[in-house]
Amino acid sequence: MDPQHPQHPQPDEQNYRTIFDASENAILVIDWDTGRLLDVNRKACEYYGYSREELLAFPPEQLGSGLDGSTIERGREYLALAREDRCPAFEWQHRHRDGTLHWSEVRLKPVTLGGKRTVLSFSVDITARKQVMEALATREEQYRMIFEASSDAMFVWDRDLRVIDCNQAGTRLFRRTRESILSRPFGDGVPKEYIDQRYFLVRKALQGETSVVETMAFRHDGTSFEAELRIMPFTRGGLPQVLVVVRDIGERRAKERALQRSEARLRATVEASFDAVIAMDQTGCVLEFNAAAERIFGYSRDEALGRLLSSLVIPERLRAAHEAGLERYRAHSRGTMVGRLVETIARRKDGTELPVELAISVATAPEGNIFVGHVRDISARREAEAERTALEAQLRQAQKMEAIGQLTGGIAHDFNNILTSVMGYVVMAQERAGEVGDPALVRQLGQAHLASERARDLIAQMLAFARRQKGDPRALALTPLMRQTLRLLRSTLPSSISLDAQWLDADSAGDASWVMGDPVQLEQILFNLCINARDAMDGKGKIVVRLGRREGAHMRCASCRGAVANRAWVELRVADTGSGIAPELLDRIFDPFFSTKAPGAGSGMGLAMVHGIVHDHGGHVLVETAPGQGACLSVLLPPTAPQDPFAQTRAGTLGAAKLPTAKVLLAEDDVAVGNYLQEQLTNWGLDVTLVRDPAQAVHLLADAEREVRLLMTDLTMPGMTGLQLAEQSRILRPSTPVLLVTGNAAEVGEDEIRASGVSRVLKKPLDAATLKRTLAALLG
Repeated sequence: MDPQHPQHPQPDEQNYRTIFDASENAILVIDWDTGRLLDVNRKACEYYGYSREELLAFPPEQLGSGLDGSTIERGREYLALAREDRCPAFEWQHRHRDGTLHWSEVRLKPVTLGGKRTVLSFSVDITARKQVMEALATREEQYRMIFEASSDAMFVWDRDLRVIDCNQAGTRLFRRTRESILSRPFGDGVPKEYIDQRYFLVRKALQGETSVVETMAFRHDGTSFEAELRIMPFTRGGLPQVLVVVRDIGERRAKERALQRSEARLRATVEASFDAVIAMDQTGCVLEFNAAAERIFGYSRDEALGRLLSSLVIPERLRAAHEAGLERYRAHSRGTMVGRLVETIARRKDGTELPVELAISVATAPEGNIFVGHVRDISARREAEAERTALEAQLRQAQKMEAIGQLTGGIAHDFNNILTSVMGYVVMAQERAGEVGDPALVRQLGQAHLASERARDLIAQMLAFARRQKGDPRALALTPLMRQTLRLLRSTLPSSISLDAQWLDADSAGDASWVMGDPVQLEQILFNLCINARDAMDGKGKIVVRLGRREGAHMRCASCRGAVANRAWVELRVADTGSGIAPELLDRIFDPFFSTKAPGAGSGMGLAMVHGIVHDHGGHVLVETAPGQGACLSVLLPPTAPQDPFAQTRAGTLGAAKLPTAKVLLAEDDVAVGNYLQEQLTNWGLDVTLVRDPAQAVHLLADAEREVRLLMTDLTMPGMTGLQLAEQSRILRPSTPVLLVTGNAAEVGEDEIRASGVSRVLKKPLDAATLKRTLAALLG
């Protein structure tokens, strides 16, 4: 074994990570050779105030404050000792990122981690302990200064009835040296008739009772004098002791008042260490205002003393109740706030308000009652509680939306399969009715097709709500798009509802309404919001639509409960003059199928659709409402840079060219969809082989004698997905194009499609014209 590099047991990696990440010690992993930081844990980041990446850029010896021995040179010495496993625990002062200084106790240990020699640094914050020790030292110094400076004779007795301390006043009063007093046995020089009294009073003091007696005191030289003995329990260094104060009766009154004032000031200082302590008299004037009160409320002690408390820290709306409570106590010696811990609102010097915890006690003084209030600032606690409540609500909402989204995706897949065959057969029937010259049947089938399209649109809304179906995002200006949508909307509104619009003018606002989005979905947002506003006004009122810019700060989304980023947003506001939204309904208005209308009067998908589209576009929804004062729903969308409209070209559409005669292999497990597609493709002149089992399709593709010009496959099939079938086709017939058909396009990503060899993707329900153009392109 190398004595210069002692080997230590290598910790289990999993245990190491668990301890490392969960430890409440600040842990640094230091490279043995370079002395650089290799890793830091969460507590270290909190401890120094830097991110992990920032900390890793620091040499460990430079984390010291540079004061009190915490220097770079000293840090390097400790690191050298640690490599030899000879470094003792040491105290180290570091400077937090915010500039504050902290003390820690550091232990350095050489450890091999993952085969690499390192030095582990474990730091424990001892700032509080150092402060306590310094406070104890200061307190002892203060005790000694007070003890020795007192004009009263003072003696400290221990449990064994030995004098263990006395001050100079005691030596002068009893005309003896301190050494002779400390060696004096109990009762020395005291007549027998007084010894029992002294013994009894000292024992009472050791049991926690204070006694004050007037008696005779005796000196060693035989002289005596009348004295007041104050015998009280006393604790120093955690040990119970007895403090005996001896005072000449002649000077008693003056010195007693001075001692009481001194004790009161000292007690107020100790009790105010954490909370504000404010005392007032019976008239409400401030008598005491400690340092914590100065810090919390912003007034200096001199500013506060003598002024009415109500004018300083009580909000104006609460002052009448304060005066009434003070008057009630003066009249009946009781009050609702006295002797209780209550939460209320206070006011700072700058006028801002803060939540506080208040406890009021009453002390009786010769000049009347004194009210002492202990005030604690609970702003941080309230903020933490509010944040926790918001996070819990956000989590519940996210879980609910995820569950609904999963359900919606499954329903949409099955519906799209059904609609594919229904809409396909309706189109085929329309063509046949046209050929035989039956216009009434053509019209009736057209109505059936329109109904099927409405069902298709409802499924699209459900998928958009669940964010399982992406739109076609592009950079566009909202102003012209919204204007066009409102022109269509006006025809759906009764004449008793007025519509007012305020737009961002592109010429004057520098194209400030540009966003990245799908135009159809964005039109749907405005349409749904306006229809929602129309229905909220019972046929009479006013809708105001405004498009503008807004800064997001201290706002929370009404639908996802998440915090709105502090940035610029494009805002679409739709306000109505209806009855408003009841508070108990605000948490439900974005739920799918939730509606306050009569059964059958609405689908309940309007605002749910808004939720899905807005969040798919990276936005949020705000709601402002009050009962009887209407409602205003604001959609916030991220802005984007304006685009040159002439640079955007639309892809041309394929003509309805006649399809060539070709052999098509169709893999579709849904019976109705498969039968429809086989019949439709056959009508278009294609030779179609339909298989329900993808394994059978692989078998046919592997037959080299069989001609297959095109593979058309469903995505979701038992035993093998359409992507897996496409991969097999690419291996067996690399030149054969593959057309993938799916009821939920969000189930598969673009990377997966490219990797599998799929040539085109069509969404169910299939549009016959689109299908024909796609087939022509793939077979041409």
